[in-house]
Amino acid sequence: MEKTPTLIVTCRGTSIDHCVHEIGNVLYPKDPNVKINNTMFKGVLFVYTVLPPDRAYGITAHREYGFVENIIPIYCTLTYPLEERDIAECLSRLPLPSRIKLKVRVRGLRGVSEKIFNLAMATLKSMNIEHDTRAKTCLYFEGFYNVVYVGVGDCQSVFKAYVKSR
Repeated sequence: MEKTPTLIVTCRGTSIDHCVHEIGNVLYPKDPNVKINNTMFKGVLFVYTVLPPDRAYGITAHREYGFVENIIPIYCTLTYPLEERDIAECLSRLPLPSRIKLKVRVRGLRGVSEKIFNLAMATLKSMNIEHDTRAKTCLYFEGFYNVVYVGVGDCQSVFKAYVKSR
């Protein structure tokens, strides 16, 4: 199994076990060896599978979930501090549209999200890709201390199941 996760899944913080079951139930038929690990951050899971990120994302995204909040496929892994050339090299391998919404979240290091956001914006501009807050496709930079995972997916990839209150 690879050391880099294939997907990052965020969950409702109080329902992590249910979230693990939801993702596991969807991926298990395609990869019986799928591993879903908690991270040190509540409500964030790493999914390890032999499936490529686009395939794992295609299987899991656009499903109806009750506890999954978001699913992000991981295409590149970078180490902070980043330079624009690191980001450009990563992004050159991704299927990016001409307009994209940038989402950056770094856990564990204060003030880093803004720095990465600015670097990513400069890189997108140099690649003639427009940042559009209304775009349906998102470019994700998900950081955990000094490790930054980069992925591309739909901004609204998870549908919520309607849970009727008793």
